[in-house]
Amino acid sequence: MTNTTANSSTSAATDVAEFITDLDGGQFERMFSIALSQVAAGTCDNDGKGEVNVKFTFSKVPGASQVICTHQLKFSRPTQGGRASEETSRKTALHVGKFGRLTLAPENQMAMFGRDGAPATPPSGPSA
Repeated sequence: MTNTTANSSTSAATDVAEFITDLDGGQFERMFSIALSQVAAGTCDNDGKGEVNVKFTFSKVPGASQVICTHQLKFSRPTQGGRASEETSRKTALHVGKFGRLTLAPENQMAMFGRDGAPATPPSGPSA
């Protein structure tokens, strides 16, 4: 394991609340809240067990420090006559910053620093 990997594994770089809010322009957070509430209510009202599953899958955007995050939400709740379930899957492009921090907007709009925090190499060519 390299030193960079060791540092990133101990750093809590991504703000989880912000991450959830950023997904699908806030729609994922809304659907997640509804799922939790419906499953809890169905469980209490019908004396059964409910389930909420969240899955994140990441793929790299070629040529950029970005990933496409596919976020899936599945839930089932007990009803009076059985179970009701829903499933949704959407995608959100996210920037990957220092230590893997996931954000909707780039951390540094001027791209002065790379993912490792080192200064970016200035473009070569004549200076003004």
